[in-house]
Amino acid sequence: MPPAVSAPTRPGSEPEPTFHLSSTTPEGRIYSDPSVLARELELFYYRHWLCIGREDELPGKGDFVTRPVGTESILFTRDGHGKIHGFYNVCRHRGTPVVLEREGKGAHSFVCPYHSWTYALDGRLTGAPHTKALENFDKANYGLWPVRVETWGGFFWANLEPEGRSLTADLGDFFARFSRFPLAELKLGARKTYQVEANWKLIVENYSECYHCAPIHPQLNRLTPYLSGDNDAYFHEKDRRSLFSGGFMEFAKDYTSMTRDGYTKRPLIPGMNEVDRKRVYYYVVFPNLLFSLHPDYLMIHRNWPVSPTRSVEENEFYFTREAVESKEFDPSDAVEFWDQTNQQDWKVCELAQVGTQSRAWRGGRYSEQETLVCDFDKFVTEELDRKR
Repeated sequence: MPPAVSAPTRPGSEPEPTFHLSSTTPEGRIYSDPSVLARELELFYYRHWLCIGREDELPGKGDFVTRPVGTESILFTRDGHGKIHGFYNVCRHRGTPVVLEREGKGAHSFVCPYHSWTYALDGRLTGAPHTKALENFDKANYGLWPVRVETWGGFFWANLEPEGRSLTADLGDFFARFSRFPLAELKLGARKTYQVEANWKLIVENYSECYHCAPIHPQLNRLTPYLSGDNDAYFHEKDRRSLFSGGFMEFAKDYTSMTRDGYTKRPLIPGMNEVDRKRVYYYVVFPNLLFSLHPDYLMIHRNWPVSPTRSVEENEFYFTREAVESKEFDPSDAVEFWDQTNQQDWKVCELAQVGTQSRAWRGGRYSEQETLVCDFDKFVTEELDRKR
């Protein structure tokens, strides 16, 4: 995975991590126990804002996508007024999934394949054969169960918790860090999906340090040496709990982008100042988004747990409209660089998955370069303990 900042925080910088020189890692069962994953899904993936997709995926009325979230299937659709809705993909009659396709265009309604109960684009039940004589049955009370949806940066986000804080209330501080960049105007340039035989937390941990970069990623370490940059956000802050963590790394020499040769001729993302142009910003947005902003493109990973020992990683690259619409547009220099880096990361994450299941391994020690890893682990384990 893309390595976030590994260098120790500079003296006096705020906020401070929960790392101590005596800190120890969680025990191995947290990465392989089905009961732990079940609680993580309930507490994290079903109660926090999740980055689902790009608004461009639903450009017109009746366009829809379905997405697995843990054990749930969620349907997203755009209605005739341009609003994106989210629903549990479950018929109110006998519990059958209403939509079987992963995506589609121009639907007028959604018809359950079992008994033809029919739902409008806004989730209302509009047809239920042979129910007129039923007592205490009003179609208005049997629409699809809704899921909260909000948008930021050109992405749409979902929260399965019916009540709770808004997207901005939870992540407004993160959004403010990147408000100078027109992220909503960027266009998809490439997408890859990976099946990784590792627990979702091992992937986040790997993203959150560059301690491994010199031996595992020599190409990456050449462009952004592993001791460059700084951490500037933690899950544990002094006055309140944050939902994002990360910082930046700095280019060596005169390199300008994370590509095969370290250079780019593509237009830079508007808003990039001289400081930004020498950095790559890496943040974990809890629980499922890995956000990596480069001078000329935004790369993201969406992290989806499938089982205690398996995860799906959606990797997407977004560029300026000018770049994507150019006849010379070719994202392969960035995509191939990160595909190689991803594959290197998946391998070591899978090795860690195997090793942490050993009966002999009951936890380990963090290095001084793993402050963000320690902070993430403490955030997760404390949440699990606090909400027992």
